[in-house]
Amino acid sequence: MNRVKRINMMVGFVVTTALLITGCSPSETDVTVEKEIIRPVKLLTIKSTDAVNIRRFPAELQASEEVDLAFRVGGQIIKLDITSGQRVNKGDLLATLDPTDFQLQIELAQANQRLAEAQFKRIQTMLKQNATTRSQYDSSKVTLDQADNALQTAKNQLKYTKVYAPFDGVIASVYTEKFQYVGATQKLMHIQNIDKLEVDFQVPENLVVSIRSTKLNYAPRVIVDVAPEDTLFGIYKEHKTTPDPNTKAYDVSLSLIREDNKEHTLLPGMTANVDMDLNQLLGEVKHFTVPVEAVL
Repeated sequence: MNRVKRINMMVGFVVTTALLITGCSPSETDVTVEKEIIRPVKLLTIKSTDAVNIRRFPAELQASEEVDLAFRVGGQIIKLDITSGQRVNKGDLLATLDPTDFQLQIELAQANQRLAEAQFKRIQTMLKQNATTRSQYDSSKVTLDQADNALQTAKNQLKYTKVYAPFDGVIASVYTEKFQYVGATQKLMHIQNIDKLEVDFQVPENLVVSIRSTKLNYAPRVIVDVAPEDTLFGIYKEHKTTPDPNTKAYDVSLSLIREDNKEHTLLPGMTANVDMDLNQLLGEVKHFTVPVEAVL
């Protein structure tokens, strides 16, 4: 009896222990959820590495046309009714020399020409009658030709006593006065065309060597110091192929293009700046640079 009781107690202990172990073990349906970690991402705005490649060159405004005027002969000025700053039109009479001596030269040349012509006709008639030699005929012909040339030269000398405006412009300065005696080619005045201006500046040799000829239609921005708000551009006109001996840079000229707004008066000699986009001038293709870490 006691033996049976002990066996029952042992069985009960084993069953209870098994139940306790089963209750403490995890269920097969339980799922472990891990917390999601949000990592920060660094954002960068990429731009073209050469999007802004503007280079500024100091420049100066110049007249598109300018020249010193002078007589081709010497004499006394009897007409000089112009002043500095005066506007003139092409063909306007600007100055005149006393023509008296030149008119006398024409009269003398005309007399010599008439005499040479008469002698030539006489010799020509005599040659037809075999009354003179061919040598005399040739000599009279040369004399007539010389007389004709002398007459034409005298007429040209009279024309040279007047100076006309070669183009529309402004008299920049006057170097002489009325009734003054001047020599041939002595400067009388300086005339400029200021309606069409140019922009002169220098470009270094390391840039000139890279300029493509196909980009010569590029129109850079021009900023004049006295009128920085004006919209101005420059169109390529010409350049020198020999460098300046002092700066070793090359001279470039642009034709100044003005918009409708011409409120400010621009004159030769005014200082300016030329802003050039080297990417357009050199024909470079824009590209973008990204960090190497962003490349997968």
